[in-house]
Parts: sequence; structure tokens; C-alpha cells
Amino acid sequence: MSISSDDFHLTPEQLAHLTNLAHRAGKPLPVVLDAALAAYHPGASADWPHSGESFYDAASRLGLIGSIKGTPPDLSTNKKYMEGFGQSDS
Repeated sequence: MSISSDDFHLTPEQLAHLTNLAHRAGKPLPVVLDAALAAYHPGASADWPHSGESFYDAASRLGLIGSIKGTPPDLSTNKKYMEGFGQSDS
């Protein structure tokens, strides 16, 4: 199936969101859009240059790691968040 840019349009809000993501990531908008599409359907394209990339690596590449201010850099610094981690339910 082929689709042209005349067949669909981004809303101003969608374009602003993508532009903001691209600016924060320091990447061109098409690169961010490709990454967003790949994240939506991981593994859909075997030739995607970031195939096999972990979520952490992708989030880091997109500038999302550490983007929320006022939070601990690592949840494991607060023992409360790690209670029961790795224990079986039985």
C-alpha cells in the first residue's frame, strides 16, 4: 500500500509535538518520526538502523532519559520502589 503526503495531514498539535521531540532530541524531524513509528511497532522493519535496540537505548537516544525534573536519577535509590522485586508470587 502506498500513501502520499497529500493523503494525510498532521494536526498543528501533532506537528508541534513532533517538532518539540525533535528539538529536545537534537535530531531532524524525519529521524524522530521514524523512531516513533519503529517504537510503535518494534521489529516491523528489519532494515531499521536501530533494530535490536533496547528501550533504554532508544529512550536515551531520543533524549527522554532524565527529562523529568525533580525525580531520583534511579528508582533503585529508594528502597521502597525495590521492595519485592525479583521475588516470585507463590
